[in-house]
Amino acid sequence: MKRARTQARRSGKLGMVLSGGGARGAFQVGVYERLLRDPRFADGPAVLSGTSAGAINSALIAAGKTPREMMGFWNAIGDNPPVVTSERFFRTATRTMLRLTVEESSRWLQSTRPWQQMWQRLQNHLPPRPGGLLALAVEYVLATRFELISRMMAGIRESFVADTGQLRERLIDAFGGVRVPAGDVRLAINTVDAHTGHVVRYVNFETPLTRSPDYVVVDAITVDMVLASASIPLLFPPVRIGRHLLWDGGLLVNTPLAPVVALGADEIITVLVTEPPDPERGPLPHFGRAVERTVDSLLENAYNVDRKLLLERNRIASMNGSAYRAVQLYEALRPARDAVFNAGSYLYFEREVLAAMYNAGRRAANAWLASGPRTDHLEEHAAGAAA
Repeated sequence: MKRARTQARRSGKLGMVLSGGGARGAFQVGVYERLLRDPRFADGPAVLSGTSAGAINSALIAAGKTPREMMGFWNAIGDNPPVVTSERFFRTATRTMLRLTVEESSRWLQSTRPWQQMWQRLQNHLPPRPGGLLALAVEYVLATRFELISRMMAGIRESFVADTGQLRERLIDAFGGVRVPAGDVRLAINTVDAHTGHVVRYVNFETPLTRSPDYVVVDAITVDMVLASASIPLLFPPVRIGRHLLWDGGLLVNTPLAPVVALGADEIITVLVTEPPDPERGPLPHFGRAVERTVDSLLENAYNVDRKLLLERNRIASMNGSAYRAVQLYEALRPARDAVFNAGSYLYFEREVLAAMYNAGRRAANAWLASGPRTDHLEEHAAGAAA
């Protein structure tokens, strides 16, 4: 592994990529705080790219916020979460459930078919066992009446559970207005169009590589762009910006490497919020762990695809006559295996948990710096120094 260049030899633009991860964004603040204390990275990043929580942190860093101020933002969310559940969502959900219950009851009274179907499913749960009744009901719906699920969802006349208007006001307060005062920092905010499923990247600086259809060059990144990148589908409402209806970029580009390359970074630090692989290869111990591994796998895959593309690009750049330039990619910086990072921690904004994640970020950055940091290579799958 190659050692990182010393500060005296670092002359290119440092890029930082911050992944999505909800409350785990506090981990990124701990990482950032520790990196600023190292002479090699004390000047901070010149190029930033973020998604979801990483978009919020990227914007805060670009706006010149200190790690203390950034943690103040996240702690304020923990003290008073700025979301309001939609009464219309639950009102129409309740109304639809009652209507479907009446219709299904009538069906049972008018036909023997439901009884026959239930009897068939019942054979799978004899003799009776604890939890068997609920298991039978769920199996009946999934196996024979899945239409009820579709009708239930169609009857809910709202596309999200909680409104984020208060979060928007918090962001406006943090940035002193609707525009992110990024100064000379090149900033990319990554979103997904809810109608087309295409990636939409907002950048505040134009280069030859930002002329592709994926990029929208703007005079300044706005609060709505940051909010859109953090709007988790189904949980939060999509955000209208121009002709786009946008939501969380984590759907497709949770760790957006491409924009920092497009914006001219010469070396890249990537901060993930997913743990390294579990050394235990046995069965998953509980449902929560299965959920966590599902979410982590989706987020990891996005990074692995971008990582391989960038490193392959570097390989081509090393060839004579190549039009590409090589970009130094450091091994991803990520948390060590820790009980703080579990299935619920993506949305667990308790102040004590945020502090634990922040401290985990500092520890991970210490380990990453002590290891070199090391440069990533195509032939090696980097699990991160913290692994």
